[in-house]
Amino acid sequence: MTILDLNSRISFLTGLGTSEYLPADRLISVNTNYDKLHSIILDSQDEWDFDDSNYADLPIATTDLEASTGKYGLPATIYRMNKVEINYGSGMVKANPLDLNETLLSDSELLERITVSNPKYRVFNGTIQMYPTPTADVTGGLQLYFDREVNLFTSAEVTTGTKEPGLDRLWHDYIAIGASFDGAVKFTLNNTATLKTMLDEMESRIRKYYGQRTTDRKFRLTGYIEDYE
Repeated sequence: MTILDLNSRISFLTGLGTSEYLPADRLISVNTNYDKLHSIILDSQDEWDFDDSNYADLPIATTDLEASTGKYGLPATIYRMNKVEINYGSGMVKANPLDLNETLLSDSELLERITVSNPKYRVFNGTIQMYPTPTADVTGGLQLYFDREVNLFTSAEVTTGTKEPGLDRLWHDYIAIGASFDGAVKFTLNNTATLKTMLDEMESRIRKYYGQRTTDRKFRLTGYIEDYE
């Protein structure tokens, strides 16, 4: 569905025109439910990772390493870190996360024990701290794989009317139903409970769908006898 279709669907489900359920309120509700749908997908997805198809690039960020600099800024749109790779000069190596609560060591003690062949990283709000600290400049030495926010609708895109949500068409209607439910609550419509039921049923199907997209992984249980003699 395009954003024009979504708005038509909202009018159909609520019986409200744009003079009652205002375009600005609809836009806020559409984007709020788009975000909610995104959180459902992230919570449910299997090995087939989701990313909004309205982006022209992939959720992979690369930056240069600077000698004696161990802290770098994260992309503003990042939601969740999936993998960190660091190149100290001899090729990319996967870095493992380091929780602040997992160790009683100071930063200086960590730097003494962690090597470039088994690097660590720690995320502080909008920055990533690398261990060990690079000792030389490396072009493209830090590479991040992450989940990012969806590409929300703008008022200009509502006017144009052609943009679609960047996810499987099967679930576009979730956004329209969610925005309709918001309108039903605001205007105390008679079908508020019905819209909530529609929303819950679709959420259940969305979770099942995104949790089973990778179907070629097969699991097999085998018997095992432990010999204690």
